[in-house]
Amino acid sequence: MTKFIRPFILIIICFLHYDSDCRDTLEFRSPVDHDVRLTGNFMEIRTNHFHTGIDIKSSKGLVGDNIRSVADGFVSRIKVQSGSYGQALYIDHPNGQTSVYAHLNNYSPEIEDYIKNIQYKLETFAVDIYIPDSTLMVKKGQLIGAMGNTGRSFGPHLHFEIRETESEKPLNPELLGFGPSDSKAPILEKLYAYTLGVNNEILKTDIISLEKHGSKYVIHPPLNLNSGKVAFGIQAYDQMNGSYNKNGIYNIKMLVNGKSYYEWTADKYSFSESKKINGFIDYKKRITTGEKVYRLFEPYCSVLENVRTYEHGIVNFSENEAQNIEILATDIYQNIGRLEFEVKSENKTSKPKNNFYNCDTSFVLIKDNFKIEFPPKSLFDVEELKIKSGVSKIENQECNYVTIGSSQFAVSKYFKISMKIPDDYNSNWTFTTTDKRNRLLSFGADTINGRMYTLVDQLGKFYAFKDDEAPKLQVINLESNKKRPWKVKITDNVIPDGKASDLYYYASVNGAWICMLYDLKNDLLVFDDFDRLPKGPLTFELIVSDGQGNISSLRRHIKG
Repeated sequence: MTKFIRPFILIIICFLHYDSDCRDTLEFRSPVDHDVRLTGNFMEIRTNHFHTGIDIKSSKGLVGDNIRSVADGFVSRIKVQSGSYGQALYIDHPNGQTSVYAHLNNYSPEIEDYIKNIQYKLETFAVDIYIPDSTLMVKKGQLIGAMGNTGRSFGPHLHFEIRETESEKPLNPELLGFGPSDSKAPILEKLYAYTLGVNNEILKTDIISLEKHGSKYVIHPPLNLNSGKVAFGIQAYDQMNGSYNKNGIYNIKMLVNGKSYYEWTADKYSFSESKKINGFIDYKKRITTGEKVYRLFEPYCSVLENVRTYEHGIVNFSENEAQNIEILATDIYQNIGRLEFEVKSENKTSKPKNNFYNCDTSFVLIKDNFKIEFPPKSLFDVEELKIKSGVSKIENQECNYVTIGSSQFAVSKYFKISMKIPDDYNSNWTFTTTDKRNRLLSFGADTINGRMYTLVDQLGKFYAFKDDEAPKLQVINLESNKKRPWKVKITDNVIPDGKASDLYYYASVNGAWICMLYDLKNDLLVFDDFDRLPKGPLTFELIVSDGQGNISSLRRHIKG
């Protein structure tokens, strides 16, 4: 089994990373019984957020592996959701740290009984319960649950975190000894060179292939770029022994003529910085191709705690000047992917763009019946925004729409879209957009001062849409044979997004509420707790409503 205590790493943590007292350092054990292999590492790039822990593979690709407490402590929180972490457990430890175990298939019997009683008392599957410190005590190595695939998970694994208990900031678990040994250096794929304008807006992007010579990467011949402001990005990933997954980089550093211009380290994270990931990466490249490019310069209006720069990471090239650039991508075990190249500048100019908006200030855009209100620092950079409106058909409905900028650019805060209330307005009205799969996403809608409005956190095309279609219910299994779980598939014509309300459901048997698990990614309601049902004939009832108040119901008589 992988050894989890590496004293030299613990010394680094105590004195460099977290300012913690070495006397309070716990000797953690693994949360699993099998050798640890990772499918995801700390602060790697995910959609609209950094990954806040490590993902540990199952032993055989199936659910059910034992999950154990990594140290003595008490269960401080249990959270159950249809998406996100699914079934999750939080354990506080005496050293001021909290371990988190997510996507669990089930809890240990004692914990399962505790949370199930609360769910039945509150008549809700989704709960977020904070527990008194002496209620559920656990010992190091105690069984606390089973590895699963609940919530937003697409294969059996354990999402595992270590957090500071007081601040709730996640720490890098690998710095605390959780994780396999690794001898593979990060892999560098492409260099990105960005020509910038007066306000650091991106005017031009050059993509340069890399060659590997021995232990380092090079560019031949020397790179020729415009004189003036230039910034760089690197497309890179890390791999670990025994795994082919493309993981994130622990540390990235850029030096110009030997001077550090940019450095980022994945040691600690704050949930308040989740949206900042879209300014940390080349968001346009991520949206259009899925490729992950680390920007080696700071956005104009957003700075990450983990980033240290000189001149914001931006290099000023004088005409006919040559500079030596070095980019280092390093993993926790100090395996290094190194790129060295020379840049020669030329006296060329890039055409400036129009319609730029200053991300430091609030501003309002108005187009026909639509009003768009951006708060300060809702954009990452000084951005070019164009707005247009019109009428378009969605699901055989003529809808007013507004297009704000491009979905290829990111925002860091919610902003408001509003329009004059339609003559036939009721609760069925909502603002929508479509995703890459052409699915209709709903942001919901409220009213104020004669206007219908919503809050969104993305740019693109938005429709004022009247949703009068009720959710669809499809029985998969409601047989009296209790060897198979009951399953009902629930779907809707629009998918809640942003701050919109999720589907609401209420299931009962003989008039008494039952706890049906909501498997959001598969659109399934599942029930297998048959011991809680009465003897004899049963009447199953299900009511489902969407965020616009459309309701569907189902009633089925089941033999006892």
